[in-house]
Amino acid sequence: MTLQGLYQELSDLNETEVQTIFKMVQALKRTRVSPLAYIEELMNFRALGFDHEKNKYIHRMLITDELTNRYQILHGGVTATFIDTAMGSTVFQDMGDDTRVVTLDMSVNFLAPGENGWLDAETEIIKKGKTVLVMETKVNDERQRLIASASATFFLLK
Repeated sequence: MTLQGLYQELSDLNETEVQTIFKMVQALKRTRVSPLAYIEELMNFRALGFDHEKNKYIHRMLITDELTNRYQILHGGVTATFIDTAMGSTVFQDMGDDTRVVTLDMSVNFLAPGENGWLDAETEIIKKGKTVLVMETKVNDERQRLIASASATFFLLK
């Protein structure tokens, strides 16, 4: 793909489609200076830190048109990605950025549609063993409506 070929592909896009491409390019460029992956940048992923009152790690993402399905609700795969990313971020905050971890298993319950605005994920470490971590996450929308809940098992790499 050349720039000329890309320009040709872009030439017949409508204004909304151009805005989508712009957001995607900006997210891609942010990965040059951010530790976050492209999808995390596209979700506007934010680690808000540990809430001592709730005893949970809090993360946030923004529902945008680019992340919705044909029904204009947050795509289930993006919801699961947000949860998985929040859990991974929880491990790094709790155990350090040099920790290496992979998801072994994750179960997500989709409870209500994510329609617009910001979502908050509250993650709790249930068990922290030598090689295995178990976590639970609840995702709420801006109205405090429960969108999804999940439990997952992570494996600590040596």
